[in-house]
Amino acid sequence: MTTSVSIKAFIVFCTLYVSAFQLHAQRFLIGVKGGANFTQTTVTNSFSAFQYTTPPIEDLSEKSYMSVFKNTPGTHFGLSATFEFNSILGLSFEPAYAQYRFGYKNAYRWESTELLDQVITIDYEHQHRVSYVELPLFIRFSAGSGRIAPYVQGGGFINLVHNASKSAAATITDQAGGSTEALTGDNNDVAIDHLMNRYYYGLAGSAGIAFNLPYMRVALDFSYRRGFNTITDTNARFTDVRSSNISFDVMDDMQLNNMQFSLVLHFPVNFGMGATGNGKKNKRYVVPYDLRRFKDGSKRKRRN
Repeated sequence: MTTSVSIKAFIVFCTLYVSAFQLHAQRFLIGVKGGANFTQTTVTNSFSAFQYTTPPIEDLSEKSYMSVFKNTPGTHFGLSATFEFNSILGLSFEPAYAQYRFGYKNAYRWESTELLDQVITIDYEHQHRVSYVELPLFIRFSAGSGRIAPYVQGGGFINLVHNASKSAAATITDQAGGSTEALTGDNNDVAIDHLMNRYYYGLAGSAGIAFNLPYMRVALDFSYRRGFNTITDTNARFTDVRSSNISFDVMDDMQLNNMQFSLVLHFPVNFGMGATGNGKKNKRYVVPYDLRRFKDGSKRKRRN
């Protein structure tokens, strides 16, 4: 799937979504969401700043990526707009600003060819921060419209890169003179926007539980995003001289899998759906689970 095809598909989905909103605005809710996220990397091709003439017996420079919950958590916040066709089926568009964080460790070792005791080892811990504008679109399935309503969602996303940076913390061990001394190296922060693909896309799904209150809907949501393309611009991989010279770092081809834990607050756009006894619209601010009660009440009044 190319980036242009993904963008076209996303535009079609948005067009259908807006059309549905214009025709059936009575079940439209909009709100805010935010929370923490954790990122796991999947490397498809690995690259290095060094090219060995003779491969070492032990290659310390090989990157060891941190597992999902050992990475520093990122944050995300944004909007959540939900259109419900009925009490079961709906669409949800959740644009957000999110920072993904992930890291890896590796090391380099220098040995003197003349003095065996002359050994220097540098251990690096690399941290990456990539900020995206997220544009996910979900098909939503809810378990009814009562006060407590579990739900699941499935769909896709396109992320647009806003900025990216990385830092590298170094610990230097110098064994010269027969002793070992640990030194803390510089923790630099380098912008790597130019090394990133502009677009990142994939599939997404979420599950949660919604609590319908008289004036709002509160939901606890867990979502998972599975990336399809590499986040690295393969044409710019070796262009960052500062990063490769200071920390000997070259970005791999990698895909990101992101887990998000969110608190969602929804508010109905429309005011009460039922009609009062004098034919005027009910002005009470309600969420969908109240609609049935208001409609049933208005029918009873008309029959009386």
